[in-house]
Amino acid sequence: MYNAGMPSTAESPRRASRSTPDYTDRAYWQGSIKMSLSKFFVLRVLHRQPMHGYEVVQAVAKTTRGCCSPTEGTIYPMLADFESDGCLRSHLETVQGRERKVYALTERGRDAFRTAVAAWLEATDCILASKAAAAPRRSEQDGCC
Repeated sequence: MYNAGMPSTAESPRRASRSTPDYTDRAYWQGSIKMSLSKFFVLRVLHRQPMHGYEVVQAVAKTTRGCCSPTEGTIYPMLADFESDGCLRSHLETVQGRERKVYALTERGRDAFRTAVAAWLEATDCILASKAAAAPRRSEQDGCC
């Protein structure tokens, strides 16, 4: 059924209920990068030694000097995903009468970390190569013609 004056779904490119991010906002890009890097750095810190969840949060923040600081609300689902994929195994440990889950990388997790390192290095090379293209042209910098 066609309603006069109302755009059809095919004519309306965006839904009103979903907002479009501001791609010129640095915070948008930093958030996207941090979300992806958090997974990388979780594997990185567990590559060194097994840890419980809160230790992972602290180690990632320390390793990245605060650049990536996953919250406890994001770290546990991430650890569960890695564990269900076979990248991690866990065991319960009792410390001062409290049980906590300690996570360790499996061989699959070590493979995932090596793959992630290669992928991030490739992406970094591409980003560095793009740096010159993103720089303002000389005429834009100094007002020359």
